[in-house]
Amino acid sequence: MSTIRDIAAATGVSIASVSRILNQDPTYKATDATRKKVIDAAKEMNYIISGQRKQKQPPELRIGCIYRLTPERQTDSYFASILRGVQSYLEKHGHSLSFIHSQFDIADEQSLESAFQTPCDGLLIMDIPSEKALAYILSKVKHIVGIDTQNNRIDTVRYNRFEAGVTAMQYLIDNGHKKIAYIGSKLPQANNLNFGRYEAYIRMMQIHNLPTRPEWSVDCEWKQQTCFNKTLELLRAPDVPTAIFTGSDHMAIACTSALHQMHLSIPQDISVIGISDIEGAKYHNPPLTTVAIPQVQIGEIAAKTLLSRINGNDTVTKQIFVSTRLVVRESVRNLNA
Repeated sequence: MSTIRDIAAATGVSIASVSRILNQDPTYKATDATRKKVIDAAKEMNYIISGQRKQKQPPELRIGCIYRLTPERQTDSYFASILRGVQSYLEKHGHSLSFIHSQFDIADEQSLESAFQTPCDGLLIMDIPSEKALAYILSKVKHIVGIDTQNNRIDTVRYNRFEAGVTAMQYLIDNGHKKIAYIGSKLPQANNLNFGRYEAYIRMMQIHNLPTRPEWSVDCEWKQQTCFNKTLELLRAPDVPTAIFTGSDHMAIACTSALHQMHLSIPQDISVIGISDIEGAKYHNPPLTTVAIPQVQIGEIAAKTLLSRINGNDTVTKQIFVSTRLVVRESVRNLNA
């Protein structure tokens, strides 16, 4: 490899002058001709000019993820899409996930301690563990970002569940539905301040003076088999709704499966709407009308937020909400037509 001494000998310029020119010293005054002669000689002699030298690579970061499985301990395509966004963003910026644990992997104290024996630079959490477990994780990991979670102690990237529920309900009501059931997550306990999809259902029914019945509010605990069974129960009730608002597309798929088993046509006999717009929603029978959540983008934003924290961003804790949008397909009938 050529040296500054070689370039000086070839150009007749002093070693000191060559050094200052190649290192782009702003205080050194040289004629354009001299500067060009030195730089051209450096290129011809394959000298690596300052600023083009290979920079020292930063140490590899250890970044982990607490991934969310379904209650049946199966992969959820919604969270799989979010994870894909995380991994894509990290790879573009020269990083990768060092480990992925599910919420079940850290359910007991021994497993939790084992998971965080090795120091961790940053952690993404898709499922908030118990208060005790979260306190332990916070004591071990400085930088944590929640994904589709709700906790004011850490940065969180999510969508507004209440707003998404209002969008779904408004579409059903605009299409003339008055008898609407809800199938979704655990229904709130007394004094619960978590306003989500169920609260949107209740509020929209109240605002539009629509009747509500206890049997129309179905808690399926996010289990597809439970959703399937309780949909069958709902259909055997004396007063069957004309539409069902499901808290997620996965529950909507279980719900429509039960409707097909009862030989009911969707949407002619009963309409169904979901939330999330998972990859299979548009291929369902019929294609599912839903409120789309930008899953991959949530993962990308979460990864970007985490890297920013690791790199020194110490601003106030953030709650980042992504926008949702209605996707109209074929599972909702217009009763006004």
